Amino acid sequence: MSVRRLQKIKGGSYIISLPADWIKKYGLDAKSELKVYEVWNGLKIKPLTTPKSERELILEDLDTTLYLISVYYMQGVSKIVVRSKGVMSPEIKKALKELQLSHPGLEVIDESFDSVTFVVNFSVTKDLNSLVSTYVEKIKKILSDLLLVIDNITPELKEDLIFRCDSLIKDYRGIIRNIAVGVQLDDEYGFNLPEKDVILYAIFMRDLGRFVSHLKQFIKLLNKDVEKEMVMKVVKMFEKSTDMFLTEKLDEIKWLRSTMSELERVCNRTEACKELLRMASYCIAIMDDAVHKSVRLI
Repeated sequence: MSVRRLQKIKGGSYIISLPADWIKKYGLDAKSELKVYEVWNGLKIKPLTTPKSERELILEDLDTTLYLISVYYMQGVSKIVVRSKGVMSPEIKKALKELQLSHPGLEVIDESFDSVTFVVNFSVTKDLNSLVSTYVEKIKKILSDLLLVIDNITPELKEDLIFRCDSLIKDYRGIIRNIAVGVQLDDEYGFNLPEKDVILYAIFMRDLGRFVSHLKQFIKLLNKDVEKEMVMKVVKMFEKSTDMFLTEKLDEIKWLRSTMSELERVCNRTEACKELLRMASYCIAIMDDAVHKSVRLI
C-alpha cells in the first residue's frame, strides 16, 4: 500500500501517479484506458477487461454436468454450451432442459444431435437489501400458512407448501447469481455496500437457502406427532434472527440461544422433529451472520 498526493491541473481536475509495478503487471502503457468508478468508500481503478462469460462442457457424466451448469449459472456465466461425444439421448436432453424450470432466466437457445446451448437472460438488481428482504418475507409467508393448517394438514396442503418451497429454492439460485455478478462486475452493478456486508449477505442467503431445504423436508415428514408449540418457536426464531440481520438490532441473542438449547433437549424423537431442529440451527447461523454484520472497523 502506498499513499499518493493529489495534484491539481488546469480545468479543475485532479491527478495522481500510478505505481510502475502495477502498470507493468497489467501490460499497460501511457495510452492505456482505465476504468475509474466510485465504490461505497472511494474510487476504484482497474484495466479494461472482457468478462469470461461463456463456458463449454463435455458431457461425460450427467449428474456432474447438471451440477456444473448450476454452478456456472450461479457464478454469472451467461452462455453455456454442453457437447457430447455422440448423439445425446432424449432422456439426457430432457434432464438438461428441465434446468430451465429451476434457474431463473436460463433458456435453451440452440440444440443439435450432440449439443445443447443455454443463455441466461437475467437483470441484476443493485438494491441487495430489498432483494433479500423480499426473499425473507416469502419464507415468512410459508411459515405463517404452515401454522394455520398444521393441525389439519392434508396431502393437498402439503403439496402446495412444498411447491412454494421449490419456488424459493429457484429464487435462491437467482439471488446468488445476482450477488456473484454484482461483485465481479462492480463497475456496472455496484451494490454501494461495504465489501464485508456483501460477503455476509451471501452467507445469509446460503443459510436461508438451507433453512428452506430443511423446511421442505420437514413439511414432507410432518405428521400428528409434531407439537405445534415447537414449530411456533422455530418460526419465532426465524423471524427474530432475520430481523436481527436486516436491522442490526441484537436484543434477541439471549432468547435465540436459550430457545435453541430448549429445542435440543426435547426435539430428537422423530425424523420430522430432527428436521425442525436443523431449521432452528440455521436460525442460530443467521443470528451469527447478523452479529458479524453489525461489527465494522470503518
